[in-house]
Amino acid sequence: MQRTSKRPLAAAVVQLPLPDTALAVYPPTPGAAASLHEEEGRLLRRLPPAQRPGFVAGRAAAGRALALLGVQGPVLRDGRRPLFPPGTRGSISHATGPIGASIASTHLDVIAVGIDLERTDRLGRGADRLVCTTRERSWIARARRPESRLSVLFSAKEAVYKALHGISARPPVFHDVEIALEGNRLDIRLAPGLLQEHRRIDGWFQLLPGEYVLTSVAVISGTRTE
Repeated sequence: MQRTSKRPLAAAVVQLPLPDTALAVYPPTPGAAASLHEEEGRLLRRLPPAQRPGFVAGRAAAGRALALLGVQGPVLRDGRRPLFPPGTRGSISHATGPIGASIASTHLDVIAVGIDLERTDRLGRGADRLVCTTRERSWIARARRPESRLSVLFSAKEAVYKALHGISARPPVFHDVEIALEGNRLDIRLAPGLLQEHRRIDGWFQLLPGEYVLTSVAVISGTRTE
């Protein structure tokens, strides 16, 4: 993996090889709260002040992803999870900045999606025993910047967890998921029973400026959609 530059992270649309699916990144932007849907604004006002910047960044990213699909918000809440408009599968993440990221899909074969945004210097070396399988730890140990590889694996597993939440017989734990990288794609292997027959899980990752990694996954039914 190449080290990213130190230039600031800008608003961006990340292209995925999946039809009717959009992914957007939204950095700190003055006045972003004013662009929220009225119902999102009500949710914002109920949050503790410390949680509001991340909420705004995440909803702003979600709004941009939905707009690319020709869908209007709002993105509300189902417990702690974002509730996207009917006919849309979506996921939100935010990281220190605050920076928001969101993936949304209206493709009929997409069952669920997940996204995660992390800083590549967030995790210490000792976290690999908690997060990684034996094979993954061996891959990390060969890196010039092990913490960067560890962050990619952690982020990818968080995205998988979000996608599988609510559609699997049980929520996965870190060692239920093994990740390998193939270019900018995630090769995802799951423990038996986590994914129903005739479904697959695809994933992608990208290193972003400012030392961030962005991972996203989609659970897909039926034949290949690419």
